[in-house]
Amino acid sequence: MLLTPGRVALSFAPEHRTPVAVNPDGEPSGAEERVGAVDVDVLVVGAGPTGLTAACEAIRHGLSVRIVDRKAYRSTFSKALVVHARTLEVFETMGVAEATVAEGQPFAALNIHAGRRPRTVRVDLMELPWGDTAYPYWLSIPQYATERILEEHLNRLGGEVEWQVSLDELHEEGDHVEARLKRADDGEDVVRSRWVVGCDGGRSRVREQVGLHLDRADAKATFVLADVKTTADVIEDEGHVFLGPEGLLLIVPMPEPRRWRIIAHVPTPPSDTPITIDAAFLDALIRRRSGIEFGSHDVVWQSQFNLRHGIADHYRRGRVLLAGDAAHVHSPVGGQGLNTGVQDAHNLLWKLGVARRREVLRTEELLDSYEAERRPVARAMVRGTARATGALTARSGLLRALLGPVAPRILSHPAVQARLGRAVGMLEIAYPVSPLANPAIASARAGRRMPNPELRTGGRLYQELDPGHYTWVVRQKHGEAFPHPSAPTWGGLPVVFLGDGSLVDGSGPLPPVVLVRPDRYVAGSGDSVESVWSQLAVHPEQVPVPR
Repeated sequence: MLLTPGRVALSFAPEHRTPVAVNPDGEPSGAEERVGAVDVDVLVVGAGPTGLTAACEAIRHGLSVRIVDRKAYRSTFSKALVVHARTLEVFETMGVAEATVAEGQPFAALNIHAGRRPRTVRVDLMELPWGDTAYPYWLSIPQYATERILEEHLNRLGGEVEWQVSLDELHEEGDHVEARLKRADDGEDVVRSRWVVGCDGGRSRVREQVGLHLDRADAKATFVLADVKTTADVIEDEGHVFLGPEGLLLIVPMPEPRRWRIIAHVPTPPSDTPITIDAAFLDALIRRRSGIEFGSHDVVWQSQFNLRHGIADHYRRGRVLLAGDAAHVHSPVGGQGLNTGVQDAHNLLWKLGVARRREVLRTEELLDSYEAERRPVARAMVRGTARATGALTARSGLLRALLGPVAPRILSHPAVQARLGRAVGMLEIAYPVSPLANPAIASARAGRRMPNPELRTGGRLYQELDPGHYTWVVRQKHGEAFPHPSAPTWGGLPVVFLGDGSLVDGSGPLPPVVLVRPDRYVAGSGDSVESVWSQLAVHPEQVPVPR
């Protein structure tokens, strides 16, 4: 059983843009706060998936927030199409996973067709060893639906996107950042916030204003994307990848019946020459590369882009932080972009909440851990997707010829399939090097995702963890290792006791004592509270080290 202390979350009244304290029922508590020259805790610039996640998480972690976007309204384009397992776990913590899954469609399988005379490997995604996640699949859902779900959730929390408001300039002033905003009616607004989170895309104005740089490399690859309806008899919950001499082609199912995303690598046209992406163009391309008479009609959305990738030199400059495409741009191979941005925001905002509540003594190390943890993830993603895209779009005839027979052998190997779901589902992302842990004595589990096993009483472990604070997880038979084996909290932190036999068999062993971070990653683990506490470089809550 989990008992948690009462908490107060902060939101704002949109008409006044003043932080307003709300209780857990969403009603004003009367405890309004405005300290010094600061108007708001967090200013979020950009209202895509990353920015919306940041704003929702800010409120959930007790921060007042404003979120602005220069666009007139939320995007109506499908853009990013895949939400992965780890992101759905984040959405579950936020309270939007159920709505997201309801509007999406899980991939049942991915069929890889490789070679001049294609050999097909079918990867049954539902049968992969996903481990303990509650979301063992890749979810197809258009970005506009994901954004709508997030914005509606933000509205329920008391937040509101300020559309047609752009960032003009910003500069740091000691204990706050001063940002000058411009409205569509040419009016201006000066906002003083404790932090600014730049979620404003690859051409980030926030990044530019603080002198951070994103070094882009041109991958010399052009892609066309289109969302189309079809008359073809294609299994509607399975994706297809064609690797042939004509080039790369992906056919990905969308939630709406007989609607598909087409992604294809094409020869780079002369500079500034657009490609006419219509039904005739798509049908001819699909026929050449797959042999399928697709019968395209109603091209709902189409785009053409030249592939570039890069990563910002830093994610933080003082009180200004970058997330999502403002911090990294890359190939769409693997569908990692939206997911990485959401996870950036999830990692960052709990730390801002802890810093604002002064629940740690070493705030700078806590905030530095955002870049230390998330930038290596983006660097690995950029490198990995760049290599994969390079192989899949190789101009060399020899390399393409080798790819045909080799790719099916690799992808059909049990060891590869054993890791495929978890790796692409982003369940293996870890933070092995972090300012939050003492590297000399940190446990092997530190920085890894906390397992989410099923409980024999129903539900899963994540549902028992405190959604906004560090949580102790203690195996009941090791209760003697815990100072107060019946206490609902210790050191100001909630405690979850797991009785003998409470976990479903096969979930894997848990150490006797685990301290879980608010983002469901392991802070430390061991045989006793003392051993776990000693592993931390930044201690949650201002409490004495256990004796």
